[in-house]
Amino acid sequence: MKALVTLCVLSALQATAAAQDKMGMPLTCFYCKSGQSCLHNLPQTCSSPQDACIMVQEHNTLSFSPGIGNLGMYQSCADSRQSLTGFLAFYFGDTVMVEILSEICKINNCNAHFVPTRLAISSVRNGLQCPACYAPGFESCESDGTLRCTGGADQCAVVVGTLVQGDVTIPFAARGCATWTACEIKTLESGVFTYNLTSVQCGPAPRAQTSSATRTLAWGPVTLGSIVVPRVPLFLPALLGLFLC
Repeated sequence: MKALVTLCVLSALQATAAAQDKMGMPLTCFYCKSGQSCLHNLPQTCSSPQDACIMVQEHNTLSFSPGIGNLGMYQSCADSRQSLTGFLAFYFGDTVMVEILSEICKINNCNAHFVPTRLAISSVRNGLQCPACYAPGFESCESDGTLRCTGGADQCAVVVGTLVQGDVTIPFAARGCATWTACEIKTLESGVFTYNLTSVQCGPAPRAQTSSATRTLAWGPVTLGSIVVPRVPLFLPALLGLFLC
């Protein structure tokens, strides 16, 4: 019985220490969510098991507004053991995507200033492809084509969940390319939406079929932009010379 009491006391002390800095003072982090006034907010005091400050920036094009993306920022206390960090991305179509940059730190108010940088290589095709579709308001969707994956998105994902903003919740289903880190998401508070994913199934993306623009061993015309240049057999000059003789 004495050992059990001692164990309970130690667990309580460890939980309290998790929310304290190296000086034994409670950790403080700035809180901000897009759509709220954050410039003059006071830092919030973290509570166990929160042991870190988190900074999340989101860019998505889930609203079907041509040429318009949703940008948002989220800052708060967090449990580092339950927080995904780095670059997380889903691509559900050529113009439908979710890109999230997330970082944590463990010094008071260290999340006050966060200027994440999106890697340019995220837009470069990586030679992989996945079935793609996006159906807000529904719990399933059928692929209507394949999507060429880009950057570090090397997984094919099938996603079902909800998008939450304020008191509005919308179900959605999607298929497409994803980074392996995105495949670990269950619930994510970001700068624009809260994502509650009830099902995320991922697997390695297959290689894309070689496009006609890169084939070199095929007869037929080669398309260069809008100009069509017919292929000429290499032995044609020799035949012409034979006939002329």
